[in-house]
Amino acid sequence: MDTPETIAAQETAEQLERCFAAIGATRMEGVPILNAALRVQAVGTREWQGFWLSVLITPWFLNLMLLPRQQEEDDLPVGSKRSFAFPAGAFEFIRGREEALGGYWMCSLFSPVLEFTDQEAAEATAAAALEELFAADEAEPAEAEMAMIWRGELPAEEESEPEAEGAEESRSEPTTVSRRAFLRGPAAREESQA
Repeated sequence: MDTPETIAAQETAEQLERCFAAIGATRMEGVPILNAALRVQAVGTREWQGFWLSVLITPWFLNLMLLPRQQEEDDLPVGSKRSFAFPAGAFEFIRGREEALGGYWMCSLFSPVLEFTDQEAAEATAAAALEELFAADEAEPAEAEMAMIWRGELPAEEESEPEAEGAEESRSEPTTVSRRAFLRGPAAREESQA
């Protein structure tokens, strides 16, 4: 039997999907960056700190979405930025607004989404992104390092021992990695650095 929380999460996901499906059929119609293999879908909608959190798949983006659970005063301008702290680190979200939803916060993971060959691949990526967002333990990087990774940088690694006595200690320079490569794992990061 569904709980009131589960029903509310499902209703929120459906509202999000209806709103962005309508945008796809109107404002986005004919835009060349659309991926025809994808459809609008809210993945993993759940309550989180007074918001409904979801990963939204559309034919033009894959975003983390935060919608307030309670109607709020909406005096923040569209485009405002705010950081939200998750177990994996702090991530910057941008304010959006749609008449059918009211105000919300979004964080782009992929835009455009042309590399996804089908809906299943996009769903798997969305689920993995949510899992990573809430994955944190003592063995994982600190919040500051995770924030660097999210920005597409790899934190500098300390060298162990210098090879010869008197040799200068060296450090690796941060390497730029795209969010896509980060979400796809180490093999993709190696490809992006090649």
